[in-house]
Amino acid sequence: MARRAVLALIVVIWCGRALAEEPKKTSPTVARETADANAKTPAGRRYESALESSLDGWLRKALERCVKGISKDDAISFDALVRVGSSGEAEEVLFAPETAVGRCAEPDFRRAKYPSPPQPSWWVKIEVGLK
Repeated sequence: MARRAVLALIVVIWCGRALAEEPKKTSPTVARETADANAKTPAGRRYESALESSLDGWLRKALERCVKGISKDDAISFDALVRVGSSGEAEEVLFAPETAVGRCAEPDFRRAKYPSPPQPSWWVKIEVGLK
């Protein structure tokens, strides 16, 4: 009986640690506000220019693939909010609002190579207009 109690305690501790180690998801509101503030700085304006020129290669293909078979009612414009790491990797990707096209394109946003930002964990907003 004591053995089962010890085993149960180990499982509870392990599960609790696993939950504590999960990264917390940023709220889209906080991500948007941070991205907007970043874009207003001199470094942010320069970064936005570099970012825009890097998007066309992969984003157009992703959107063309994701809008196929989507009704016009489901083809809703959205903002992709991306936290870009120091070497240009996506650390976090959020969509506001969440849409079918955004869900389809999410892996593309996660795999994309972004320009290295002015600071690590730099939030950007990518406006995706579909209508």
